[in-house]
Amino acid sequence: MSEIPTQDKTSRKRPRRRGSAWRRLRRSLPGHIPIAYKLSFVISVLMVTCIGLLASLVVQHQNQILRQQVDELGRTLAHQFARSSAEPLLADDSLALDVLTTNLIQDDNVLGTAILSSKGEILTQAGITPFDQPQGDTAPDPNRLRGYEWQSRDASQAYSYDLVAFTSAVRVQDVVAGHVVITLDRTPWEHSLFTANQHIILASLIVVLIGSVLTVALSRRLSQPIYDLIHASQALDEGLYHLRFPERRKDELGNLMSSFNRLAEGLHQKNQVERTLSRYLSPHVAQEILARGTRLGGQRVDATVLFADIVGFTEMSERMAPEAVAQLLNQYFAHIFRATDANHGMIDKYIGDCAMLVFGVPQSDPDHAFNAVICALMIQRLVGLENQARERRGQPPVRFRLGLNSGEMLAGNMGADERMEYTVVGDNVNLASRLSACAEAGQVLVSESVYARDEVQGRVIAEAHEAVTLRGISRPVMTYRILDLKPEYREAFDQQIELIWHQGRLQSA
Repeated sequence: MSEIPTQDKTSRKRPRRRGSAWRRLRRSLPGHIPIAYKLSFVISVLMVTCIGLLASLVVQHQNQILRQQVDELGRTLAHQFARSSAEPLLADDSLALDVLTTNLIQDDNVLGTAILSSKGEILTQAGITPFDQPQGDTAPDPNRLRGYEWQSRDASQAYSYDLVAFTSAVRVQDVVAGHVVITLDRTPWEHSLFTANQHIILASLIVVLIGSVLTVALSRRLSQPIYDLIHASQALDEGLYHLRFPERRKDELGNLMSSFNRLAEGLHQKNQVERTLSRYLSPHVAQEILARGTRLGGQRVDATVLFADIVGFTEMSERMAPEAVAQLLNQYFAHIFRATDANHGMIDKYIGDCAMLVFGVPQSDPDHAFNAVICALMIQRLVGLENQARERRGQPPVRFRLGLNSGEMLAGNMGADERMEYTVVGDNVNLASRLSACAEAGQVLVSESVYARDEVQGRVIAEAHEAVTLRGISRPVMTYRILDLKPEYREAFDQQIELIWHQGRLQSA
């Protein structure tokens, strides 16, 4: 005996609010590197490269300008020193030359001076000069001292000087009377250059930092709609068709969002249609139609048909209002549906006060005959419980008669191309309908083809009813009345009845 499927609770949950759903979806992280990080990395690398190149060019340019300024100053001072030394040098005035060299080093930028004769002999010097460095045994060559650079420390060894020497010839009427040498301290300019470079690097780092933050923010803003589209498509796969993009962007992403909203709305409407049709059509039948198409015709199957008919319904309905009749039918048909669903059957159609049930269609079921018998007994018990409740309310009971038959029949689309239904037809279907008409109130009447099956005969308690002659059938048909299940199956059957009854009470409350 089949178990009763539990109700799908997810179908009864109310959809989550749009904001919470978006937040829940946005919290899920992809398994790969996000495009926002890739875009931020590429833009940051490009920005750092450009700013670094620009900063290096600026630093190089500043260094070049500084050196030009130092060289220009040194050449200018050396030229002026040479012009001032011409007359004392020709007059061989040693005192005047000493005064010139001594006065010139009073300048903060000039650390040393020297005057050489035309033969390169040092006539006078003051302060720090290149001649303080080892020169060998040869006389110093002024031409070799032009642009000479070296470092020197003061007496306390606490301060280091970056020095450079400049020379200029002392000319008198195109005759070289000697040379002058000036030593300049480049340390202040080097410090200025170092400070300028620090400022440039600091400014570059600040620009890179600000640019990186803006790049990350811009990348996330540009990539967030893409993430939203990814998460929204995943939501569609999960059946969350209520998500919509609230943003209205006037770009390509905005057009894509609008298209997605239209797609989601279409899927939402399609889902509503499918959910509505599922109340009119069995899900298995819908799958069969989708798999085989909507062509008329069918295939031969071995199945069981059960007809459940209300006894005396015409006379009963004459004394009731149409709304009360509809309520009565819906109440009992609900029990029939639950019993059918619990035993893997499908409701083929409702014919007034009669329900036609099919087992073994459209999906094959080797126990379709036994499932149909169990369903008939469930309907019998559920109707009895419902009648007890009606009697307590002072309402008359409703009696069903049930007829079953098994055998070969044709299952498929019947009708016209413009309007069709999925059903079963054949002599065995007609025989089940006529057995239902022959049954008395509360009886479950089956044909010999049902009772003769091993899975039925070995599990139920039945008695031979009678051989009945039915219209359209040439020979009498032996019938059997199903009384109950055998004891070993009765406990599970009673548990299923209790579950189905309480399920119906909860849904009707």
